[in-house]
Amino acid sequence: MDTIPLLPTEPPVLKKSQTRTGASAVKKADLSSASRLLVLQNMVPIATNLVASQLEAFSMRLSEELFRLSDQAIRLEEAKLSFEAHQLVKRNSAAFYRLVAGQINAALTTEVSVFNTRKRVRKTEQSLDGTAQTYEQMETKILLRHASQALEVKSAEALMILNTLVGRVLNRMPIDVSQNPFRPEIFINAVHQAWMELDPNPASHLMVLRLLQPHVFIQLTPILDEINQELMARGVRLENDKPSSDGKGVHAFLPVHAASGQDPYLIEKIKKVFSGEYVLPPSPLAPGPRVWMEDSPRSIIALDDTLADQAIAGQGKLDKASVDRLFFQDLLEMQLVYAQTDSPRKHFDSRLRELFSSPSAQNLKVLERNTIELLARVFDFIFADPTLRDDVKIMIAQLQIPILRVAFLDREFFTRESHPARTLLDILGNSGLMIDGQTDESDPLLDMIGDVVERVQGEYQAQIDLFSNVVADLESFLKEEEQRAEEAISEPVQTALSAEKMRVAREFAEHDVAIRVETGEVAGFLEVFLEEQWIRILTIAHSVKDEKPHALENALKTMDDLIWSLKPKNSPDERKELISKLPAMLSLLNAWLNAIRWDEPDRVLFFSKLAERHAAMARAPLELSPRRQLEIAVNIAQRASNRRLDRFVLGKKSQEDDEASKQVAALERGVWLDFTDQDEQLARFKLAWISPKRTSYIFTNRQGYEAFSISAEELVDRCRQGTVTAIMANSLVDRALAFALRDLQV
Repeated sequence: MDTIPLLPTEPPVLKKSQTRTGASAVKKADLSSASRLLVLQNMVPIATNLVASQLEAFSMRLSEELFRLSDQAIRLEEAKLSFEAHQLVKRNSAAFYRLVAGQINAALTTEVSVFNTRKRVRKTEQSLDGTAQTYEQMETKILLRHASQALEVKSAEALMILNTLVGRVLNRMPIDVSQNPFRPEIFINAVHQAWMELDPNPASHLMVLRLLQPHVFIQLTPILDEINQELMARGVRLENDKPSSDGKGVHAFLPVHAASGQDPYLIEKIKKVFSGEYVLPPSPLAPGPRVWMEDSPRSIIALDDTLADQAIAGQGKLDKASVDRLFFQDLLEMQLVYAQTDSPRKHFDSRLRELFSSPSAQNLKVLERNTIELLARVFDFIFADPTLRDDVKIMIAQLQIPILRVAFLDREFFTRESHPARTLLDILGNSGLMIDGQTDESDPLLDMIGDVVERVQGEYQAQIDLFSNVVADLESFLKEEEQRAEEAISEPVQTALSAEKMRVAREFAEHDVAIRVETGEVAGFLEVFLEEQWIRILTIAHSVKDEKPHALENALKTMDDLIWSLKPKNSPDERKELISKLPAMLSLLNAWLNAIRWDEPDRVLFFSKLAERHAAMARAPLELSPRRQLEIAVNIAQRASNRRLDRFVLGKKSQEDDEASKQVAALERGVWLDFTDQDEQLARFKLAWISPKRTSYIFTNRQGYEAFSISAEELVDRCRQGTVTAIMANSLVDRALAFALRDLQV
């Protein structure tokens, strides 16, 4: 994803001396304006695509509302009008999709192209007087306004954020909803225009506009949220602070659940630790006392003998500068001893507490002692983390002294998430998550971690830039691996996309059949045929509707005509119409069945029953008795009621989500999960891809190999069984600090 620099909050002002270079200055200003406009223009296809993904569901909701209105309308004209509109949506869904998407794209493009939003608002803001307006025009304006306001209320939070972000882009703060190019009014107007183009009958225009309420209309909140995320990913911020790092830099390689900000309660605990009024007691995890510098003689750096003698004698009256000098000499000596140790010890308790027994530590103040203990607790947590391998813990353990030296110089290490040394710990810990027990010791990531640790341990001399440099190197390494992994899964992704496309097409096909069957007007043998054979045809038609929209329209029309042909015909005119339509309908029916190669004996039996029913209708009495008509109506109503009840129960069961379902629904790309096989062998895989409808998930190892696809249902089942577990993925240091201070009260 491309990232632009943070946009300035105030427009640049040219000094008089700069006006001499007018051509270059104007060019620079034009580029600035063009780049700002381009930011908003890039949001238009995002919004249009998100709208397109909802059009099927929106069309279905609108169709159902029109049908409900026709069923409940008191006036015959209104019932007829709404039913005709319902049929229009059903029969011309593909055309309706194209019109809505086109109108929304055109409207948004026009809006963002109008850069001078304040001028536009003054021009368009007019009171609703009745001058030169018909009653219908007045009512249309009122309905549009009411529908827009309802959507604004529903999406208030997302709109408020977007107002701020767009204001930052346009360099005009603050702006209100009326100046926002992605405000609900634009979407409502576009859909209304699309309907008027679809149905030229003016009588339906106001009727449909009244139905465009939040529960029926396109769901705008997720669209606005996505635009907000995209703007922030491009460097546009809510506050006047540093550019967003989402999707860029080191944070792109930390797990996706990285916290957006530290817990304020945790910050208060840290402030108490460094208030100077509280002594942090030894952690229960702390080991017993150990001899100072047990691994090597204390001979690498010669301390000031006088100061050392005073400290050892316990005179304790050294000035702070002398105490710091002694202690930092001890720290540097300890760091160099560890750097020269060939075989790091295999236990992972923090070595920092050894400092408390050093002569130079006897005169440390409360703040310094609390710093040592708190950082020791952080490393205690890291060494106890079961998701990290021992060899990774050994390497991280060698950073204890450099990190402590950083923490003494800058206590923001504990409170600022972007601190370079803290970022290094986070990215090292989370890189360790990518290495499971089956990873070979020659893995290049292990080598890279070892190189980074060795460089910090050997080169750190109070220059904080060293941490930024090694983080940049590790980031570059991970980015290259990420790119190779993306290339490695391209083929599995295409396979999964094709499978999902057919699966979604099948769901739409099943719905198309279900809403017709549940009316109770479909004959029993025809119902079986639709559910077993015609669903296959509709699945194909839905899967190719983008390339061949007329195929779906044709398949739906053939199905509707077939159902109509078996409904009772109460008049001679209806029977004549049936006889005239049968040849063309049967020809289309056979053509579709040939396409799916349905050649079983059941096909002969089906057409035999179909011919019998059609013949019986042609020979039926001219008029059915009122009693017979009532019996038919009651039977149809009973079947319809049973069908609706069955569908309601089925829908309720599908909505009953347990904890495993919620966990899977919350998964995001980049998280790591542990999979346990039948032999109790554990392997760690990254969630590399989620299908657009979240029906399929692709997992890989770190390099993108060993890719496998798993359906949402199977993943939920495995979560229930406990054979798949997600790995804690927020900041390692955050978790460590929360654990270290869990018993501290504020």
